[in-house]
Amino acid sequence: MNNTKRVIIHTGPGKTGSSAIQAWLVKNITHLESNSIFYPKHDLSKDKISSGNLREILTQAKNGTWQVDAEKVTSLLLKFEKTGHSTLLLSSEFFFHRIIDIQKLIPHAEFIAYVRNPVELLESNYNQSVKRHSNIKPFIAPPEIDSFLWQYLERVFKNIDSKKMHLRPFDERLMQGGNIVADMLCVLGMSLDKGFKNSRINPSFTFESLEFKRLLNHFGLGALEPKLDAALQSCDIGSREYSLISPDTFNVLNSQSCEKMTSFIEHYKQPHLLPLLNIFKNVQQRFFVKQSASLSQLALISEYLLKYDSALHAKLVSLVMSHPNLMIDTPAIYDLFNVQYETIDHNTLIDDLLLKHINQFTVHPSKRGKICYELACYYLQLDDLDNAIKFAKGAHYFNPKNWQFIDKLNEVIRAMNAKNKALTTAELVPAKGSTMRKFKNLLKR
Repeated sequence: MNNTKRVIIHTGPGKTGSSAIQAWLVKNITHLESNSIFYPKHDLSKDKISSGNLREILTQAKNGTWQVDAEKVTSLLLKFEKTGHSTLLLSSEFFFHRIIDIQKLIPHAEFIAYVRNPVELLESNYNQSVKRHSNIKPFIAPPEIDSFLWQYLERVFKNIDSKKMHLRPFDERLMQGGNIVADMLCVLGMSLDKGFKNSRINPSFTFESLEFKRLLNHFGLGALEPKLDAALQSCDIGSREYSLISPDTFNVLNSQSCEKMTSFIEHYKQPHLLPLLNIFKNVQQRFFVKQSASLSQLALISEYLLKYDSALHAKLVSLVMSHPNLMIDTPAIYDLFNVQYETIDHNTLIDDLLLKHINQFTVHPSKRGKICYELACYYLQLDDLDNAIKFAKGAHYFNPKNWQFIDKLNEVIRAMNAKNKALTTAELVPAKGSTMRKFKNLLKR
């Protein structure tokens, strides 16, 4: 391939506006081509969210990870060569963790990555886990900031010429053109039309919506999840400007993060990041709230959903009514839908005989809950719900604060509720022809 041509790869990372960039790129492919830029087209969801050009050069391995595919890379470069364009542009958050591997196959590639305050990312990633990944856990701030970002970038800079890395500020005050699309295009030597309006894609939930969704995650939303996600993203009730980190903890974590960033800037000579570092040092934390939504707060979201999509609201009410006995940290969700909550007594979670045998396990006491958890998973796969519930309760008995165990216990309870409902329904529906046979028998008398 002609090395005078550019290959520019936008790598995210996650929660740094990739959806907005990709939505603009897909919509403006013709405009890009007129500027001699080849951007392979990809699909967008109804909410304008996508994984970008993920599949253009990556393939999913059997273990679920996405790996760089040499054959795909070769094929794409040949396709690019035939277009006659001078620049190949790719975008996907999945590329961030594969920068070194991609560079080995495309040595002259340039990479764009946005730097966001790691402390803000903690909360943004948590919000995303509740929105899209059924997380039921309340947010717990770590004792110290994870240094993964800077450690990873150090590894990248040791393997790649720093001139090939474009580290950009994730802060509109420092972005070229005042928004992320214009900023990314400046690396390409392009600019936005004056009439461009930046739209928010995949916004975080308000606090009230976040708690509403987190509590409903206990119930196994299934096909209702994307519909509820879309509804809550459009809900402006409450505030999006909040923090779940206590002020003291926030200050400690932010100080740790700024120290790591300072060291990186000095060692790898990235002075253009100093203004961003200064913003991080002087950041004003958003309003701190304790993560416990009141019944009145949940009611506001419920009322909004009833107006937004009454059918969805009805299905959510039915779902909660179907599972009145889950292990849940805020039972107000039951009060919201007028469901009588069946509390679980910790002292009756496990029978004496089973407890006696588990206590005889020749393992450290801290491992007993994990053994019960694995047995619960095993029996659930066999659809042996009687044994699955015994060991799921056992796991919770030994480790009552383990959210993974709580999630599994709720999964088994939901399965038992569904099975019991099916059995009850079967008993109520008479066998085919049974009513007619009874009628004929009465006539014979």
